[in-house]
Amino acid sequence: MLKLLCVTAHPDDEAGAFGGTLLLYQQRGVETSVICLTAGTAARNRGTARNDEELAALRRGEFEASCKLLNVTHYGVLNYPDSKLDRTELYQVVGDLVHRVRLLRPHVVLTFGPDGGLTGHLDHAMAGIFATMAFEWAGRTDRYPEQLQQGLTPHRAQKLY
Repeated sequence: MLKLLCVTAHPDDEAGAFGGTLLLYQQRGVETSVICLTAGTAARNRGTARNDEELAALRRGEFEASCKLLNVTHYGVLNYPDSKLDRTELYQVVGDLVHRVRLLRPHVVLTFGPDGGLTGHLDHAMAGIFATMAFEWAGRTDRYPEQLQQGLTPHRAQKLY
């Protein structure tokens, strides 16, 4: 089975930026996965949330519902700070993504370009940079060798979009 991994910055990016692609490829028999780097707590629209913890729970719930609607097989939200991805430890974020690439073994990685996509959001640009580095490094034995010692194996996805 072909596999596609999408890396986003915020809950709602999977639907707004990549939803059509995720659903189309799922309908064509491709296993789809989405990794979101933040819980989206810097959002201006806070709904009924009274604090960041409530907002994170609300956004995670929306993300889960969206992924179910898009028939995404594997999905998860990491806990990096929203609107601060440019100040996040690069080696750690890329390592988390390399781990998921090695675990999920996608044929294709889909993410934002370094321009941040249509909105130009800095977090989108950083998600694209992190995902691009993970795409390159997941296949190398000299990157995150501790993951290999834990039983994962290098994996080189075929394409990056």
